Amino acid sequence: MVGLSGPELRRAMRYVTTAWMFGAIWMHALAGAPLTLFATQLGLSEFQFGLLSAMPFGAALLSLPAASLTDRTGQRKRIFLISLYINRLLWIVIGAVPTWLIWRYGPDASALAIAIFLFSSFLMHSGQAIGSPAWVSWMADVVPDRVRGRYFARRRQWGIVTAIPAAWVAGWVLDHYVSEQAGSMTLMIVCTTIFTVSAMFGVVDIALFHWVPHSVHPKPRQPFFQMIVTPLKDARFMWFSICTAILWFAVAGQGQFVSKYLMEHLQISSTQTQMIVLVTPLLTQFLVLPLWGKAIDRYGKKPSMMLAVLGIVPVGIGWLLMNSGQSWLGYILACLGAAWWTGVELANFNLVLELSGTSGKNGSAGGSAYVAVNTVVVNIAGMLGGIFYGIVAETLRDFHYDLGLKWLAPLSFYEVLFAISAVLRLAAVIPLLRVHEPKARPTVDLLRFMAGNLYNNVMGAVLLPVRMIRRDDADDDENGSFPDGK
Repeated sequence: MVGLSGPELRRAMRYVTTAWMFGAIWMHALAGAPLTLFATQLGLSEFQFGLLSAMPFGAALLSLPAASLTDRTGQRKRIFLISLYINRLLWIVIGAVPTWLIWRYGPDASALAIAIFLFSSFLMHSGQAIGSPAWVSWMADVVPDRVRGRYFARRRQWGIVTAIPAAWVAGWVLDHYVSEQAGSMTLMIVCTTIFTVSAMFGVVDIALFHWVPHSVHPKPRQPFFQMIVTPLKDARFMWFSICTAILWFAVAGQGQFVSKYLMEHLQISSTQTQMIVLVTPLLTQFLVLPLWGKAIDRYGKKPSMMLAVLGIVPVGIGWLLMNSGQSWLGYILACLGAAWWTGVELANFNLVLELSGTSGKNGSAGGSAYVAVNTVVVNIAGMLGGIFYGIVAETLRDFHYDLGLKWLAPLSFYEVLFAISAVLRLAAVIPLLRVHEPKARPTVDLLRFMAGNLYNNVMGAVLLPVRMIRRDDADDDENGSFPDGK
């Protein structure tokens, strides 16, 4: 909110941070293994898994009319609260209704259960898409520009504190309460319970925003087409969005397919899957978020994005080697992928936030139109990517190719998806080269900054035992424990 300062500003920012600590539980307890196992038990085909991956991106098309409504009414807080309450509560429907249908009518109701599951999932993502432009525009007025990079990095860190135990507990529950001898109904009931409990934490996340100040800032009424054209004329914004669109296309299908690959193809347990796809990336994010926050504030969004994009290319190639059966490699790839992808997300978010406020400070008063257009551009790409990966997986379902390497199992359609993703990640560098950011510093300076911080942190960790021993010896010598100096 424009005009917040002092204790009132700090209180509002604390509410926003605390809310996400509950929201992180909601997001990470049901992601990964629970959703994948539930969908598999329902009987989703490979194409339907791709469709499930594409749904959040397809629902994002609603961001444009939602942004128009938000700008015309100025009711950012009300729109956010209503749409996000619906988003959270629909998780109960996603689990409970299909489970009840299978329990009541048996396998004959499978087709109807799948249809309701997919439709409810789309409605759930729609709630997120409608509320997102309102939230980002609102936060652009709440959080001062000078600290946004560091603040949102720190906010995500606090979310990780609660997300890690939530993800681990979900995997542990699945492994200990769903045995191999347990029936499909037991699995569905356990997953539904996880969905329901997670939804309650998600509701608390949204409820805390009732205490965040907000003032109504309706923008002058303008034609819907004109609202869309304004961001499209901003060259820096569009080249940045095209870069992120290619990246989202590249990684769109990996969310569902990586979990499926680990559990079905490599026969990894639910707990270990959660550790690889959620816990390890979250721990990595916790460590690198402050570094990326400082990098964006000091060096700019373009060099941060450039370094991050180049970093995730070899990670995409590395997933091809998981076929060797070495599960430890999954932890390394998840760690590296999260470290670089954090930079991509923060750089993109901070650029959109810069352009979507209502005060016009620093020349930015684009309102939620920038949020909506950015969301639509990247999410159309993500939707097409999810559908594309689903078609490839369905087409190559029986694909096997032996490279003749003893340590590498025959390749399947999963490796084909990973290879395509790696090539597309590299292609995302091309539009990024066209981005112009006057105040940004050279990428090589950022690389030195990151390398220096990494070296200092690693050496600090390595030398910590030595420093502790020296400190103990100094204390003993001071207390007379070694009178002869030995």
